[in-house]
Amino acid sequence: MLIRPRREVLTTGGVVVSVVALLAGIGMLWLVGAMVVQTVQDGTGLFDMVGIARPTPLWMAIVALCLLSYAGVAFIVDSAGYLVRAVRGELPRPAGDLRARREHAARKASRHQRQVWARSAEARRRRAAE
Repeated sequence: MLIRPRREVLTTGGVVVSVVALLAGIGMLWLVGAMVVQTVQDGTGLFDMVGIARPTPLWMAIVALCLLSYAGVAFIVDSAGYLVRAVRGELPRPAGDLRARREHAARKASRHQRQVWARSAEARRRRAAE
């Protein structure tokens, strides 16, 4: 395989970046919508110039709007997918995280060891309740 699939892990930074990317994608689509509405209201032709600060031919602006809308949708799909997988619990924790070590040990433990852990947890709960 030429491109290795990304290995996603659940981190606080990853969730924050995904939320920011999701908002950026929504902002891009809002910007495209605002530009389309303004262009339609102005009633410009295909080869007329649009833009205030730097006049641009309308056909170039249409190409830019298509690319911007594609980028916005890609941001939304990628970040929403990550957030959905995070909520479902499908993403593993980073290797150095204490919870990841505990989950790994629990998966690798024997049935007897899990019973010992359960009895210990029950004893701790009883002591805490007293």
